[in-house]
Amino acid sequence: MGTGSPDRIDSEEDDGAFTRTTRAKGMNQNRFVLGKKRWRHQFGAALVVAFAAFARSAAASEPSVDDIKAAEAEFNQGREAYRAGDFAEAAEHFESADGHAPNDKVLELAISARDKAGNADRAATLAQLGLETYPNSERVKKVAAPLVDKARAELLQVTVECSEACTLLDGTRLVHGTAAARRVIFLTPGDHAIRAGWSDERTLSQNVSGAAGESASLTFTAPPIPKKETPLSSGATANGADTGVPSSMRVLNPLYLYIGAGATAVLGGVTIWSGIDTVNNPGKEKVRDACSRMQPNCNDLYNQGKNAELRTNLLIAATSVVGAATAVVGIFFTDFSGKKKQDDTATIVPWISYDAGPAAGAMGRF
Repeated sequence: MGTGSPDRIDSEEDDGAFTRTTRAKGMNQNRFVLGKKRWRHQFGAALVVAFAAFARSAAASEPSVDDIKAAEAEFNQGREAYRAGDFAEAAEHFESADGHAPNDKVLELAISARDKAGNADRAATLAQLGLETYPNSERVKKVAAPLVDKARAELLQVTVECSEACTLLDGTRLVHGTAAARRVIFLTPGDHAIRAGWSDERTLSQNVSGAAGESASLTFTAPPIPKKETPLSSGATANGADTGVPSSMRVLNPLYLYIGAGATAVLGGVTIWSGIDTVNNPGKEKVRDACSRMQPNCNDLYNQGKNAELRTNLLIAATSVVGAATAVVGIFFTDFSGKKKQDDTATIVPWISYDAGPAAGAMGRF
């Protein structure tokens, strides 16, 4: 059974053998021109795709260089399997080559290999695809038309329509061809589960059954693309606002921030006064004059100046600590939402003291 045209793989000169040429330097497109060479002399060199071939769906584009290389490798394996008489394996390779770089010549070989392998339903489906995709290809018509006519009488014909271009499976078997909104496929008489697939792992299945010579139709409406949920960052809220830190950490009333700010301001003022007092009381000139004249109060004035300098340094440190603590409380722990907190929330109160020299700190419960 089957067509005889692929026998040219071993014997005839065929104007479908390809050699590859490349466009001017800098262009990434590849196209193919016909060359007369015997198939048996083209081990490792035959190419099976043409520049004029496009994918069978509107979304497809010209094959890339990698696609062309993959198609060539698949074609070579298919050719060897065909020569060895393993037509089913040859068909798999030819279909794969056609998937990488669609071409009427390689699809013709896939149709013939399926026919010779006894896969009448798959051969007829490929034949229907070839007639729809390459209506002006005489070589495809010659092989495909008789198979389709025969299939209409002996197989179940199913027309599948999808709201969006889809790929098809008959049970677990992929129906060859790129995604399309409409396909006509042929099935063996009996029951079948047809599955349509789309991007984002969307699938739908329907059952179809029929006898030889009958026809049926299936319609699939693509499910909506599922929304991908992105987890909120640690400081983001449901409405997209970013609070910087989780709301559970913001447990303090703004009053504590205001107290800290007030304490920082007071300490700042005292520090400024202390600095001015250190400079003027007793002052460098007064100390230098007393000591140069060897006056008895030289040491007292010197110690007074050093104590004032130490006091100012301590006040500067205390102001910095209280200011930094106030900033941390305001940024990370203050709740500005105005919501009342429970009694078990943390409490922090800054304090300052000058009983035994300047000192500052914070107290509270957690």
